Amino acid sequence: MPHIFQRAILASAAFVVMALASSNAWADPITITTGNPGNQNTDNVLFNNGSLVHSGTLVQGDFNGSGAGFIVDFTSGSGNGNLGVSGGQAVLVGGSGNTPFSNATIQLENGATFTKLILNIDVTNGLQFPTSVQFTVNYTLAGGQVFNQVFTVDTNGQNFFGIQAAEGAVINSVTVQGLNGTTFADINQWRVGGFAQPTPEPASMFLLGSGLVGAAGALRRRFKNRKQD
Repeated sequence: MPHIFQRAILASAAFVVMALASSNAWADPITITTGNPGNQNTDNVLFNNGSLVHSGTLVQGDFNGSGAGFIVDFTSGSGNGNLGVSGGQAVLVGGSGNTPFSNATIQLENGATFTKLILNIDVTNGLQFPTSVQFTVNYTLAGGQVFNQVFTVDTNGQNFFGIQAAEGAVINSVTVQGLNGTTFADINQWRVGGFAQPTPEPASMFLLGSGLVGAAGALRRRFKNRKQD
């Protein structure tokens, strides 16, 4: 093979590797930290609104600060999916047929998003090491992506975690999954920040724009017909 073609192939391969590395770096704007990251710009999830559902396969909470007006949904993929609450301030527990539980997902209703989440996991008493949890973050940057990370959890103490989105990313949902037989006595002190209503998709904006153009055309024709009459 001529050297010029070899150099071209090597250059192309190097470009592909660099592009992949760049895309991977850009594709993970999610950070998960252990320990309480601080409550700045977050709002407590509350479970004391009597008009919301607080037991069953869907548990709902709301907020009275920066998140006022947003509703948060909790679901579970473990056991029969039942969840419950304990007290008014964000203590999520397993329900009948799902105690202890090992899976919980949090998301805002109606497609709303957030950029920061704080939670504290209390694992079930008597578990032996190794105990660990996996966080799966569904987020949107240019399109929908999924980020996974696994952490060891302490069976003798609190386990605070902070999840943060950056680079313009917004979080759609977070799932907490116990691994290696890890189960949860409860997950508490949920706090959410960076609330945002969903933005219309480009296709929806196009349809809206097309509809407005069509309506404008109809009005012009009606006005023209009136002048001719």
